[in-house]
Amino acid sequence: MKLEDVIDYFKTQPLMYLATIDGDQPKVRPMALIYHKDTCWFVSIAGRKKIDEIEANNNVEFAINPHENEKLSTIRGTGKAILIDDAEIRTDLANAISWFDDFWESAEDPRFYLYKIDLAKVSVQIPVKRDIHTFHIKSGDVEIKSE
Repeated sequence: MKLEDVIDYFKTQPLMYLATIDGDQPKVRPMALIYHKDTCWFVSIAGRKKIDEIEANNNVEFAINPHENEKLSTIRGTGKAILIDDAEIRTDLANAISWFDDFWESAEDPRFYLYKIDLAKVSVQIPVKRDIHTFHIKSGDVEIKSE
């Protein structure tokens, strides 16, 4: 298993389940994972509870179940959600998201919240073998553990 295999899957804009923290309680919700220019992103609409949760604690984790890919069983990513207000980046992402116009008027729309996921690690459980490959993004280290 290589990290590139996982990245290739990220490029499909899969459904992820994003976990945030609300006080001492985790909260999980389905969202699109957007992989663009070697970075994981997600978007939200102003007024959503997850925005307040991320402002209070920007540690996030997501899980993906790529059931249509026989090489991947479960993918988990851990990192920090960083709110992006740079106009050029917002415009670039707005143009990259095919369904953007269904929710926002423009990249300057104040209801458009764009988050970069500063990934620390990605863990992948391999089917049948039940091995878990953990890719530490910053160091490049890979751990393999068997269940």
